[in-house]
Amino acid sequence: MNALLSQEEWETLTRLHGAGRRGIDAVGGRYPSAGELDVVRALRDADPPLARELFRHDETLQTIVYYVAITEAGERFYEKNRRMYNIFYPPAQGLKS
Repeated sequence: MNALLSQEEWETLTRLHGAGRRGIDAVGGRYPSAGELDVVRALRDADPPLARELFRHDETLQTIVYYVAITEAGERFYEKNRRMYNIFYPPAQGLKS
């Protein structure tokens, strides 16, 4: 990954990092708690992928739950570049990085 992430991409990656392996559940086919769908897809389509879309079976609700989660490459990218991105894009209030 050589290109600089946009502020929206960095903020979404920060939310995904905070959610950990459990990820962020989809609502109506989108991930409003993560960020805009096109931003999530940009992270998913990065080389290497920084996020991935997955699903799990919810036994309680007897349904499939779709979610987006950070990848191992995304975790490494976040940890390696956190200080630099926090200078470029100071964390918004309520967004822990």
